[in-house]
Amino acid sequence: DARTKLELDGPAGLGGDVFIQPHDGMSESIISNILLPLGSDMGAMIEERMLEGAVGTVKKDGNYYGVPLATESIALFYNKTLLDEYGFEVATSFETIKEQAAVYNDNAANKFLIRWEPGNSYTNQFFLTAAGFQLYGENHDDASQVNLNTQEVIDGLTFFQSMKEYLPVPYADLNWDTIHGEFIKGNVPYMISGPWSLAEAKTGAEDNGFEFGVTTIPTINGVQGETFSGNIIACVSAYTQHPTEAKQVVDFLASEEGLQIMYDVQGKIPALKDSSVIEGVVEDPYIAGILAQAEYSQPMPILPEMSKYWGAAETMYRSVWEGLATPEEAAAKALDDYNTALQMTE
Repeated sequence: DARTKLELDGPAGLGGDVFIQPHDGMSESIISNILLPLGSDMGAMIEERMLEGAVGTVKKDGNYYGVPLATESIALFYNKTLLDEYGFEVATSFETIKEQAAVYNDNAANKFLIRWEPGNSYTNQFFLTAAGFQLYGENHDDASQVNLNTQEVIDGLTFFQSMKEYLPVPYADLNWDTIHGEFIKGNVPYMISGPWSLAEAKTGAEDNGFEFGVTTIPTINGVQGETFSGNIIACVSAYTQHPTEAKQVVDFLASEEGLQIMYDVQGKIPALKDSSVIEGVVEDPYIAGILAQAEYSQPMPILPEMSKYWGAAETMYRSVWEGLATPEEAAAKALDDYNTALQMTE
């Protein structure tokens, strides 16, 4: 990713002057001294215009190390036209998803009701939180409480494992093309994705003659699982030879004009207190669906230890999905993998 590349290449004068990263990488970026503080003037702009929760992801010890551009969460995308053809209501629970899949699916024809990335630890978080998982404790800020090898994780993985019956596809074959690409062609009733899919989904719906919507992730056993929410941050490299110009680029990206372009082209949700200044956002029903799920989301923890969580959790999900480990075995190994990764950085 951009942060890792800059840590390796920055001292040699390589890498971009400006780079974009998810907010969970900010803590390690600050610790590794690869970010240029943006100064008090830009800090005042950030405090005045950006969402309060987003400001906290770029601020440390009174310094501002990036500008939040967008906020995001995954949600449930649905093809209303396909659902209507089968007489289905939009599912509000995974129990309903299973019932509809039993009618809709045709394994031989590669026809499945719902698609998502089962090998992605960011996307799959809601399976665990619906079972009570609290990553890094109740406030998600206690590095001593990763809570990986717990009954809550095992229960969440058990339900996750049960979904393989309704999407019997190897995780490696469920990627952007086979999920997002098939949805925008009008071939998939449901997909789990985020605002990064909105622009092409709108174009696909228009080109292929279907109506779609976005809503909250279905409940599991009556519980609304919490997804990860994130902020996309624009940063200036501490190694830049052009700090003034680099800050000007970041300032433009965060301007109303820059954020309007981001929304128009990518469908991303500006991290603004007042999103009404970006034409189309307030009236956008798809954005409303993303924001509805954001009410049931938790910011990705910004602890340095978080960087070690992703790989351990990814292996955990993938091994369960492929039948290589039971939920109990996968949860235990995830904790071991996480602790090993931490020890390697000490």
